[in-house]
Amino acid sequence: MKIISFHLRGKMAHFRRYYSNSSALSYFIPPRTTLVGIIAGLLGRERDDYYDQFSLDVCKIAVAACAPVKKCMQKLNLLMVKKVGDLNGSAEHHSQTATELIIPQNIRTGIIDYKIWVHHRDKKIMNELEQILITGTPGYKSLGISVGLGTAFNLGWLEGGLITEGEDREENIELPVDSVIPIKKLIGIQAQQMSAAEYRLVKEEIPLEFNSQRQITERGLGNMVINLNGGSVPAKVKSYTRLESGSFIMWME
Repeated sequence: MKIISFHLRGKMAHFRRYYSNSSALSYFIPPRTTLVGIIAGLLGRERDDYYDQFSLDVCKIAVAACAPVKKCMQKLNLLMVKKVGDLNGSAEHHSQTATELIIPQNIRTGIIDYKIWVHHRDKKIMNELEQILITGTPGYKSLGISVGLGTAFNLGWLEGGLITEGEDREENIELPVDSVIPIKKLIGIQAQQMSAAEYRLVKEEIPLEFNSQRQITERGLGNMVINLNGGSVPAKVKSYTRLESGSFIMWME
């Protein structure tokens, strides 16, 4: 199985929880639906026109936090912008919204760093991604109308693209998992192998899949175990993917 990996990095991030209203709460990691949107943007797909093409049946995605992260809440002034002249804040209906931001543990020296693994059954899509991520230079990349990864002051960028081989395996086994761990495939965390100083584990329910009407499908939500400090988590699992480097990941399903 051919797998493409890359890093999504930046100074801060916000992955809005789908049920947020007056306060903009964030997930700790980019949900699968967000990553699909970024990939579709790389490939130049039109907005809301790619959900079936990247369904759980044909596209596998795993993610890991590679650097320690935390959350902070800031009030942001949001503008109602319908024309260029509204950018100065003179238009009505601007508001101040409490917004949860994901930032590095040390905001002065650190960055947030997510590693993404992608496998798509369509070889043409894999070849397109390879051309963009492996042969290109690091930076902000999008051919579509996917949301910008950041402003000039809070820049987000893609880099470190690699191609590797992987093999899906189904067996109950204890191993160090490099990615986030889907709860439905988890038998147990091997806590006896963990030092409290090295792990900060949280569980989050994140969106995985939309249908063509941009509604979450019946299987489109999943609970994930995330290590906020970055690094692998010792766990006993039901299935996994072994990479040729000898590391282990689990797809968000």
